[in-house]
Amino acid sequence: MVKMKSGKWVPIVLAIFLFELVCRSSYASYSPADNYLISCGSSQNVTYLGRTFLPDSAQSSRVLKSANSVVASSNSSVPSPLYQSARIFSATSSYKFEIEQKGRHWVRLYFYPLSNSGNNLNSASFTVATDQFVLLSNFTFKNYNGSSMFKEYAINVTSDTFTLYFVPSNNSVAFVNAIEVVSIPDALFPDQALALHPSAPFSGLSDLGFETIYRLNMGGPWISAQNDTLGRTWENDEKYLHVDGSAVRVSVSPSSIQYPASVTSETAPNWVYATAVAMGDANVADTNFNITWVFPVDPNFRYFVRVHFCDIVSESLNNLVFNLYINDNIAMGSVDLSSLTSGLKVPYYKDFVSNSSTDSHTLNVSVGPDIAADITNATMNGLEIMKISNEAKSLDGLSSVEGLLPKKPSNNNRLGIIIGSAGGAVAALVLVVVCYCCLVARKSKTPHQGHPWLPLPLYGNSLTLTKMSTTSQKSGTASCISLASSNLGRFFTIQEILDATNKFDESLLLGVGGFGRVYKGTLEEGTKVAVKRGNPRSEQGLAEFRTEIEMLSKLRHRHLVSLIEWAMTWQKKGMLDQIMDPNLVGKVNLASLKKFGETAEKCLAEHGVDRPSMGDVLWNLEYAFQLEETCSALMEPEDNSTNHIPGIQLTPLEPFDNSVSMIDGGNSCADDDGEDVATSAVFSQLVNPRGR
Repeated sequence: MVKMKSGKWVPIVLAIFLFELVCRSSYASYSPADNYLISCGSSQNVTYLGRTFLPDSAQSSRVLKSANSVVASSNSSVPSPLYQSARIFSATSSYKFEIEQKGRHWVRLYFYPLSNSGNNLNSASFTVATDQFVLLSNFTFKNYNGSSMFKEYAINVTSDTFTLYFVPSNNSVAFVNAIEVVSIPDALFPDQALALHPSAPFSGLSDLGFETIYRLNMGGPWISAQNDTLGRTWENDEKYLHVDGSAVRVSVSPSSIQYPASVTSETAPNWVYATAVAMGDANVADTNFNITWVFPVDPNFRYFVRVHFCDIVSESLNNLVFNLYINDNIAMGSVDLSSLTSGLKVPYYKDFVSNSSTDSHTLNVSVGPDIAADITNATMNGLEIMKISNEAKSLDGLSSVEGLLPKKPSNNNRLGIIIGSAGGAVAALVLVVVCYCCLVARKSKTPHQGHPWLPLPLYGNSLTLTKMSTTSQKSGTASCISLASSNLGRFFTIQEILDATNKFDESLLLGVGGFGRVYKGTLEEGTKVAVKRGNPRSEQGLAEFRTEIEMLSKLRHRHLVSLIEWAMTWQKKGMLDQIMDPNLVGKVNLASLKKFGETAEKCLAEHGVDRPSMGDVLWNLEYAFQLEETCSALMEPEDNSTNHIPGIQLTPLEPFDNSVSMIDGGNSCADDDGEDVATSAVFSQLVNPRGR
């Protein structure tokens, strides 16, 4: 072990470092699946720190998309070969990389404002972003303290491609000199760390972007990317020490570092664990002081802090016990490294999430002795501080990617667009076919054909229309179901009905019911007819409508016949009021005739709203029929003579088709003839309120 005051280097220490730097090769134990090293604007390969950067036009797996870009190069002195050329963009441009291994990737950017580029790159203002995160927001070298700038980010790539956007500000340009996109081992960054103030687990780090702010090798020299298996750079910690004299440098041979299973050289190079700082002579009365490092940070962000330890100070186990502080919080208390690692010279690290100091733009990290320890000492080997993206998914400012880049449809949106486009195409095709069919149908129609009509549903209160059965091409008509078997009489085509009613002219409207309208019509030979136009949206279906037709067409009874012709005749004679006279009714039951007369009178009301519905009429007639039949059964004369009202001409009954299933009328005192049985059954079907 070599121990010396801060800044006091001796030749033996330098010899050890030089020997190790020469003997150890870079990238010995890790080969990244994705390893894009791009020299932007260059026409040839560029070698830097043992790595080869290819021109940005040389890789087929990397695509440069630029609306307008130019190339700048310089033969003058530049900080490194990577700054000899640059790609300059005057409009939003991007680099798209194919990704073989999803997960976190290093995204490293190199910027140097070349003086002979034809643009004032020092005053250029631009934004750099990925598909998810804003990396730089309106950056300009005018506000930057340095001639060149290197930025390193750790971004979790979850898709098969990774895109890097460069967005110039208004009337400006964007530029970049070199780009790295390199895979990171999955185990390097956890999803959870310990949050401080208050102390609690912090989960979800995998969804957040990181930017490297500080990476320090405590007590040791600068470590280049060439000597780090992951291409990282580690700088010396001396300039961040709060009191330089409070620490002494300690080092051992890197080959003596014994990595446990949980820590590898990808976690940190052995040179980080082979050097450390320990407590020195701070020239203060209280020897229990802390070694403190102070780091300027942006107070608007949280920070991922990784502290590296390796006890290369102690001569035996359990002698070194100390505390770790981040800002004013105790991050780890009474740390005994030999107990945590079960040995000496064994690497150990711990992750935290912290804000900046209260009312300060700094983040402080300290180690100090535990007051209960026998030996007053503390140590630290390495420190990494990384900025965590904010709620806007930005690592610089408050603007989000959505506000900077054109919106890109998600996979679900793309699927929706594809389905919508296909659906639109199908709909358009269907529309064309329908229009063509309509045009053909219109051309084939005769001059007398009217407008299309909606058929009644097969059953009442049904939203499903029945299938249309095509009749002969000569008639050009269709019907819901065949009514031919009903033998109801003459059938009329739709065109004949349209002609008779002048296409259902509203001036010919006789009345309006809940289940359709009734129009006055005149047939071709001059016969006057009433035409009921069913309403397909009513509760009346074809079955009920058919029953109604059968009743109106064939129903005859010795007492219930030609109700409206009779009522109109008697109304004109002023005789409706007289039918209640027992002297005029003969043997006809008075209650039945009264109900019959009241029903007829209501049907002749002047205004449609005052007329009963068909359901009410049928219920009243059924009631009157039941009264009359009951009385007839009890009082039927021997000669079975017909009782009738004077002035009503009885019509001989036609055979009634009982093929349609109907509900029995129940307590009917009808005669034994089949005619009355069928009549009662018809009424029982018609009075169904759902059918009216």
